[in-house]
Amino acid sequence: MITDKEFLETELKMGISFDNPAFVDLAKHTAGQFKDLPIKSVLDFGAGTGVYSNAFYEQGFDIRVYEIWKAHKNYIKEKAPHLKFCYKPFSTDLMVFIEVAEHMTDKELYSLFDKIKPNYILFSSTSESKPEWDADWGHINIKQQPEWDLFFDKLGYNILRQVNYPTNYSKIYVSKNI
Repeated sequence: MITDKEFLETELKMGISFDNPAFVDLAKHTAGQFKDLPIKSVLDFGAGTGVYSNAFYEQGFDIRVYEIWKAHKNYIKEKAPHLKFCYKPFSTDLMVFIEVAEHMTDKELYSLFDKIKPNYILFSSTSESKPEWDADWGHINIKQQPEWDLFFDKLGYNILRQVNYPTNYSKIYVSKNI
């Protein structure tokens, strides 16, 4: 299994960083997709390098960062010291959930959503297994997109719309209770 430092180093080499203008621009477009929705508070769950969190911050959202890996937390604190961390997930208007679910078991996901009930979820998760590196990257729960839709339906969410950012398989789910 890859360490947090190795994961961060690889992400930075891939351009998933504050130092890559194209990635920063992608994050800005991602955050800009929510101007028509009643969203004020945002939880970036599994924030990684924090670039998406910063984009939401810059667009005026009340953003909180949840990240478990120390190397990533230190990177975010260095590059975006204005971002506020939280140390346990909480309910919010929007949960940013980008490329995280494939690292969690269904049991962990159900437990998470038993504790928090965001109104909206920006979701993106890989649907393609790459056996030569999935285990090293912690990809333990890869589902096809229709399987994720069924999963979120069971959790009480409908697809609000497909979106173009950050990936071509990104979706916004909305709580059935809204």
